[in-house]
Amino acid sequence: METFEGNPTELGNDYGQRFAGQIRENLRILVWREGYEPLPRRELGFIAWVKRQSALIQSHWPWLFEEMKAVAAAVEVSEEDIFLLNLRAWNYRHSAFAGPGCSSLVIKLADGTVSCAGALDDPAGYYCGPVRIVPEKGFRYITFPITGTSWGNRGMNSAGLVLSESSQGLRGLKPLHNAIVADIALRVILQTCATVKDVGRFCRKYPFAMNTVCSDAEGGVFCAHQTMAGLHVMARRAPFAMTNHIVDDRLFDWLFKHGVGSLAESETTRFRRGKLLQFIKEKNGKCMADDVRALIADKDNGAPSSICPPGNVALTYGNAQAEPGTLWVAQPQIAGQEAWQAYSV
Repeated sequence: METFEGNPTELGNDYGQRFAGQIRENLRILVWREGYEPLPRRELGFIAWVKRQSALIQSHWPWLFEEMKAVAAAVEVSEEDIFLLNLRAWNYRHSAFAGPGCSSLVIKLADGTVSCAGALDDPAGYYCGPVRIVPEKGFRYITFPITGTSWGNRGMNSAGLVLSESSQGLRGLKPLHNAIVADIALRVILQTCATVKDVGRFCRKYPFAMNTVCSDAEGGVFCAHQTMAGLHVMARRAPFAMTNHIVDDRLFDWLFKHGVGSLAESETTRFRRGKLLQFIKEKNGKCMADDVRALIADKDNGAPSSICPPGNVALTYGNAQAEPGTLWVAQPQIAGQEAWQAYSV
């Protein structure tokens, strides 16, 4: 696991130097769009969106710009291109896309502690990790960023916050003026939030699109549909499971009134959540850590209910009550990394 330490400029410079080749490849595909539909750089709506995101980051987390500038300098590319990579600008026209197979679970173990586990799924292979970030200010943490972006994805920080998430597809949803990109939000959460209450406060203040599940060192739980138009808390205690769809039909009228005309659900999302719910029904308060990790890693002979589908990038498991400072990781697509390994945050 790569470790990066220091102030924003030092972090960005080190990151850019170590991953220069992979960052350039992600830029080629995702930002420069060689062989793909180009980014709408001259569209007024796109220009306004980029300016709005820039203003939000500059107002609240200016140190992220310092880091991005250092990455750009190290890779010898433009700051604009690194910023567009951080904004997932290639999703601008398709912001309602739901990823194929991310899953999240919080469950109580037999010893009464709460664990948080999940799967990051993206067959395209744009990610690096696990990476350990030790910033000059804030909590250190482990996560799995899209290479070249500012470290935002599922993971765990040194305060004991375990974060898991799944994308959502809400076509037509009208974002609030202060809505931000999810990768940026998850980065800030990992570096600045110690408890699930902190996460809840952050989510109320800064809308972003993600089905969010997390636990903390006191066994606290926060599970929510965080949307670009507002927050909907689903659970504050274990057990709970979320994949890539809206789990409460009572939200659909609200969604319709806020512009959603159709849903972009992953084909496997309900199968996967069904499997997690069955495990919860049978095992909540009765299982061990190994049982949860086995569930998350089970390929299920290729069934759509598998929490570990063929495109899986990483599996994570954390329980800060029972194992402070330890994040378990498995990477089924990488030879020699398929088995669970314990990493110190």
